[in-house]
Amino acid sequence: NSARSKALQFALHNHTAKAHADIMTIYWRCGCGKVQLELSAEPWSVGNCHCHSCVASSRFLDEKYKDQENYASCIADGGSAGAFFMPNDVKVLTEELPPMGCLKVGKDGKAVRKYCKCCGTQFGSVMPQMWALNRNSLYSNKEGSEKYVPKIPVNNVMKKFAFSPEEVPEPAFSIAPIRSIISFVSVIINPFGARTEKDVMEKLEVDTSLVEEVPITWE
Repeated sequence: NSARSKALQFALHNHTAKAHADIMTIYWRCGCGKVQLELSAEPWSVGNCHCHSCVASSRFLDEKYKDQENYASCIADGGSAGAFFMPNDVKVLTEELPPMGCLKVGKDGKAVRKYCKCCGTQFGSVMPQMWALNRNSLYSNKEGSEKYVPKIPVNNVMKKFAFSPEEVPEPAFSIAPIRSIISFVSVIINPFGARTEKDVMEKLEVDTSLVEEVPITWE
């Protein structure tokens, strides 16, 4: 247990140090620009998730807001585009956040996927230990005219649970790269890691009565 703990701590330190090694400011903004974030480090993981739940949620918003002028899709290479940041690297620039929407997959699903109701742009998931953001809405400048390009490989993960596994492009992984799995576990279980501030979590909360259900069509 001690050896495993040290290994996880090393992995966490390694990917955090790497993210800060070449510091640049990245910006996240929804399609209409009413929700904006400032990110002070590179994401420690990026990828396109092809699992049923993630893709179904992104497709749900695509269909609902397809006619919205400023809508920004979360789909990339057939998967749901994600970028993961540590809480202390995220700053909410919008003082008065517009209402947020939230999705759950199926009747008993967890309400974790938030979106901006102002234009329908998928936001992502905010957890105490990390922020998982829609990578398609990341920019290299505050004005949102220069798309952000990740400095680390964008892996296509959860191929095993894709709607069409044979169509998942390379680099593709049945679940995820071992290094990514170790990073995720180390972030989740690390008791000394940064945490999202309580007031920020509260600002992004959505009333449970307003959570929308994405239907399960693959069982």
